[in-house]
Amino acid sequence: MNARATAIAFALLAIVLTVAQDVYPARDWYHAWQYTAILGVALLVMAVHAWRAWRGLEGPHGKRIALALAGAVAVGVAGLLSGLIGPDNVTVFGTPGTVTPVPDLGAAAFFAPADPGTLPRGDATVTLRRRDAPATEIGRRPTPVGLWVVFTQLRPAAYIEVRNERGERLTITQPNNPSFLSPVILFRQQQQIHDRAFPLDTFAVPALGRIVHVLYFSPADLAALPHDPATPLPTEPGAILSVTDEAGAQQGITLAPSGRETDIAGMRVTLTLGTYPVLEAASAPQPFVMLAGTVLFLIAGIWSAVLRLRCAPLRIKEEY
Repeated sequence: MNARATAIAFALLAIVLTVAQDVYPARDWYHAWQYTAILGVALLVMAVHAWRAWRGLEGPHGKRIALALAGAVAVGVAGLLSGLIGPDNVTVFGTPGTVTPVPDLGAAAFFAPADPGTLPRGDATVTLRRRDAPATEIGRRPTPVGLWVVFTQLRPAAYIEVRNERGERLTITQPNNPSFLSPVILFRQQQQIHDRAFPLDTFAVPALGRIVHVLYFSPADLAALPHDPATPLPTEPGAILSVTDEAGAQQGITLAPSGRETDIAGMRVTLTLGTYPVLEAASAPQPFVMLAGTVLFLIAGIWSAVLRLRCAPLRIKEEY
């Protein structure tokens, strides 16, 4: 492979690595030394070859190749700066039906209300509102917002209903979470069991003086637990409920299937398990620089290739 082909290969690598920050955002690798080193080597190779080409040391079409490499260098520098000095990823948990400020984005996120039917469907939405800009519904596909890329990620969630032994509805609270009076828990913590971490959250039932710890299990997790081989494998998530009183004394522990009423510690608890979106924001290269640099690379590269093809028959005639 000659020097020109090597420089073009590194240019394509730099563009792909930079665009990846927009297409597959929030990867820790973009801030790691390996990512920085690869981009740094690519930029060095491109810069050296572009300088030689601009000075006419790489043939008659060298300046066009230099322009193409300049575009790729601009893209690579944008990716390098985003990885080196870009802010850390931001995860925003929002209480369903409320507006949550996101200062890093200069915006506010509206998290749609949720009921027992919303979570199993997993179709709740997040809408981003910024001053002097139209509201934007954020989905799982990354959306550029300034120097950020934002998207939603579905996380385990549960809608909680608690009744006493007479069937009367009781109020639940979340003393450890901002969503204090919300009936939806978002499993903000994790519980380590052996080599696995499972979603965990807590709610309280003040009328009965009960504290309930909820440990989430996916259908695959439930299937991995010891069970009767003749029993059908679970198709719905479930949770282990561990109940204590306000002094910390154990009052009961049981497995609660999703959507079914479970009797424990003088309560009738119904957990409807599913998913609810959280808002993720990750640093990203400047979109204008990426677009302009990529366009320059393509136009100058195609221009140079076309001229080389046109000149090839002339060189053959001269040889004969």
